[in-house]
Amino acid sequence: MGGFGGGEAVRVWDVDLSGDTGTAGPAAVLLTDAERARAARLADPVRRTALLRSHAAARRLLAGHLRLPPEEIGWTAGPYGKPALTGAGRGCEWNLSRSGLRALVAVGGAVPVGVDLQAEHPHGDPLALARRFFAPAEAAQLAALPAGGARVRRLCLLLARKEAWAKAAGGRLLDFLRRDVGAAPAAYGAPRPVGGAGYAVADLPIGPGYAAAVATTGRTTGRIDYRSCDWRDLCVPN
Repeated sequence: MGGFGGGEAVRVWDVDLSGDTGTAGPAAVLLTDAERARAARLADPVRRTALLRSHAAARRLLAGHLRLPPEEIGWTAGPYGKPALTGAGRGCEWNLSRSGLRALVAVGGAVPVGVDLQAEHPHGDPLALARRFFAPAEAAQLAALPAGGARVRRLCLLLARKEAWAKAAGGRLLDFLRRDVGAAPAAYGAPRPVGGAGYAVADLPIGPGYAAAVATTGRTTGRIDYRSCDWRDLCVPN
């Protein structure tokens, strides 16, 4: 666990969604008709499986956090996709991100929260992309790194921080791309204020091959309670 300071903890679950992509049944039964229909429209079996399992796992985790039956956990999406709980769970802030067969579920309680997970892949030429879309200081940081994996990792980390910040704010990523999140590493447990004192962003200890970050409004700032789990432990009956 790391610290955002005092106050309510920000909880982040790192959910393993792996396993035979044909075994979606235990997850699908926890979803709404609309969610199942959305998954059915996805041609890629990995993306389809990830959607089913991540939504089912999120429903179970939110139900446990709020002490409600899973069937009472529902949400709607805001104009830029940020989910908001409805019904008995209304008012509890949360967010979801997935990449491949892995997902992050973050719960901020009464405090807006955003989370993002990025598999490390080039997205094209990392330096050219940073120069085109990111803050000049961030592009300079990439230019100072050796070409190849180091630049890819840095680009994905910066993108995860920006995406988490945009989600916490309920905004669109495009409006956050040129905002500088690249100063002194926002190490796990040592979040860095961004946008003045409005928001705080911290990296997550996600392990090799991924970059991840969580953001909250600056007024919170309880510790980060980060843990790993498996979708089967949440969704598959014993």
